[in-house]
Amino acid sequence: MKNIVFLGPPGSGKGTQINELEKYLDFTVISSGDMVRELAEKNQQIKQLLEKGELVSDNVLLSEVDRQIGIIDKSRGIFFDGFPRTLNQAKKMDEILINHERVLDAAIYIYLEEEEVVKRLARRRVCRKCGRPFFDSPRCPSCGGQPVIRKDDNEATIINRMQVFLEQTLPLVDYYETRNILLQINGNQSIKNVGRDIKKGLGL
Repeated sequence: MKNIVFLGPPGSGKGTQINELEKYLDFTVISSGDMVRELAEKNQQIKQLLEKGELVSDNVLLSEVDRQIGIIDKSRGIFFDGFPRTLNQAKKMDEILINHERVLDAAIYIYLEEEEVVKRLARRRVCRKCGRPFFDSPRCPSCGGQPVIRKDDNEATIINRMQVFLEQTLPLVDYYETRNILLQINGNQSIKNVGRDIKKGLGL
């Protein structure tokens, strides 16, 4: 069992690498993006925050994370995609994991320059059918569904999301490094090579 946090700016490929690791590890994904989008469907205020590229309150997210961890079998690992995003969330999540008799095994940070982030997200599409993100393809490579542009993948929102990441999420790199569980990965290389470096760092 491995419980792992994935960190990185928007467009760094966290979701892609998590999908690849399904071949090697037995785990369930808790994605902050999926959580927020599901909550936004039920709450107009959260929907407006999402469209501006701003963050949902800690209490809302942590409550949902606690609920989701509680329904996952203890024999399965958990991959946290894009969560926690702030130091406060990280510390609170540590407490939640302990309450569920779990411990964080690793924090993987896929780093990418801001210019590359903007370029990637300008090209990103998501599948209308299954929701998977992909680039430069007329159809979803997983299910063949039609591509759509996410509302928060416009340049102004991308830049704002990058600023939020730098200000609030980057301190987590130091936090996890001091705990000796940080694995830093260069995201400005091929998907295959990023995956190679992650598997090597995890001893797979």
